Amino acid sequence: MILHTCKPSRQLSAFVDYFWYMESQNTACQNELSIPDGSVDLIIDLAADKVLMATASNETLRLNNVLVCGPHSSHFVICNSLETRVIGIHFKPGGAHPFLGYPLNEFHNVIQSMDAIWGHLAGDLREELIDLPTVEQMFRVLNDRLLHLAVKPLDIHPAVQYAIEHFGRKSARTDHVRHIVDQIGISHRRFIELFQRETGYTPKRYSRIRRFQRVLWKINDRQNLLDWSDIGVDCGYYDQSHFIKDFRSFSGLSPTDYETIPGRHYNHVRL
Repeated sequence: MILHTCKPSRQLSAFVDYFWYMESQNTACQNELSIPDGSVDLIIDLAADKVLMATASNETLRLNNVLVCGPHSSHFVICNSLETRVIGIHFKPGGAHPFLGYPLNEFHNVIQSMDAIWGHLAGDLREELIDLPTVEQMFRVLNDRLLHLAVKPLDIHPAVQYAIEHFGRKSARTDHVRHIVDQIGISHRRFIELFQRETGYTPKRYSRIRRFQRVLWKINDRQNLLDWSDIGVDCGYYDQSHFIKDFRSFSGLSPTDYETIPGRHYNHVRL
């Protein structure tokens, strides 16, 4: 498997976490589980005409080869083909909103073909990328074209940005929404409305996902044998059943069944 990543230009750095490219020959054609991380990915399949995915409820989706995986709070399944050649954009939380043109809560747990949003420009972008000889050139073009494909002003509401940064801290708890509202000086209702529009989540659900992501980071950064109770406590779960319930809710797995795919991000799990 070949995997490349690239940071965006300064103009996109507040919105895009990184660009990525993956190429592999999957002789076993193994499917994989994708676990929610609070963000959005735009995916361009450079090899296949159609892309197959499956939802957490086992609904099979047949999509065009330029698609967006909206902000998820449940897992979905990537149905890999024998040959994989894919490039994509991993947005920062809240970063996809200026490029999709709709409130992000409309994309919650949704995987959507991008021609429904960008029209023929989605296919034009794919064709341009296919003709480029190097991954580095692909990244440059993807960065430049994304700047011109923004359908809303390139900004994130300051209240939403403040909350995202707060929930990203290790000490953040899911009951800190009231504290955030007190700090930003807008009503509780207005804050939730803004946060859902720009991230796709309620603040509480987003903070739960970020806490769950801290669990995955700890598992994959482990130096010694795992102690599940210690991990749960360290990440803010009040008991073991609470920890296991959240783990199953987001991943569909028990903690002991979680196994990452070598060479991939820890949100991609073996099936």
